[in-house]
Amino acid sequence: MFQILKRNPRAGIFAVLMHLAIIAFLVVGVDWLEKPKQPKSNVEVVQARVIDDSRVAAEVEKLKQAEVRRKTERESARRKEEERLAELKRQQQEEKKRLTALEQERIAAEKKRKIEEQKQIAAEKKRKAEEQKKREAETKRKVEEQKRVAAEKKRKAEEQKKREAEAKRKAEEQKRVAAEKKRKAEEQKKREAEAKRKADEKKRKEAEARRQAEAARKAREAEMQAAVDAERNAREMDRYMVQIRQKVNRSWVRPAGIGEGLKCRLRVRLAPGGTVIAVSVLASSGNGAFDRAATSAVYKAEPLPVPSGGLFESFRDINFLFDPNK
Repeated sequence: MFQILKRNPRAGIFAVLMHLAIIAFLVVGVDWLEKPKQPKSNVEVVQARVIDDSRVAAEVEKLKQAEVRRKTERESARRKEEERLAELKRQQQEEKKRLTALEQERIAAEKKRKIEEQKQIAAEKKRKAEEQKKREAETKRKVEEQKRVAAEKKRKAEEQKKREAEAKRKAEEQKRVAAEKKRKAEEQKKREAEAKRKADEKKRKEAEARRQAEAARKAREAEMQAAVDAERNAREMDRYMVQIRQKVNRSWVRPAGIGEGLKCRLRVRLAPGGTVIAVSVLASSGNGAFDRAATSAVYKAEPLPVPSGGLFESFRDINFLFDPNK
């Protein structure tokens, strides 16, 4: 009831006012079952000796009419009151019906609201469940995508690794082939170099043998020529030495008091053409005058007879035994 008043305050106030009006009417209202009493007349009866019957009748009629009028008014007031009470009761019943209907509507609306709330809760729950499901599906999709990307990355990395390994293997194979080719080429080169070395060595040995043979032949020839030249040079030198001694002897003047049998060894340095550069005594005769006369004879005899060409080198610095007796 309080909930109804709380939801419909105006209807509650109206119902309370109607109940108060009915209670007040019942407290102060007229008892319709009680017979009307004759009202006391305030008219003083005048004792008169002469009574006018017509006037009395008229008065009585007037009183009757007044009574009827009062009775009619009371009846009318009672009917009106009954009608008012009936109307109040009707209105009360209608208000109760209206309140009942309102309560039923409220209950229905509350029920509908609860149903709607439940539907909304269920829809929200379903929406949240679907969103959760979507999030889980999205999370799962992302995880699957990450796994797929990771797997693809791993696959590409493995393929890259395989390609690098294959490239490395091919490079190593090429390197090995190149190394083998280089080794074979080096071996071939070594064999060719060895063959060339052997051929060169053979040629060198043959050339060395030929050279040695030629050198031996030339050496023999040179020895023979040297011997011939030496012999010829010796003869030439002997001939020129004889001529030098003879010319020096012819230029010598015996000092006074010098006896026979003196001799000394002289060293003479000559220039091309037989010019005397210097004369020195290597082995003295023991007589200074004789040694000086011998040295003076060398200077007087220049130019001394000397050979030209290469043989002169043997006459740049000569020594000989000066013996004027020969």
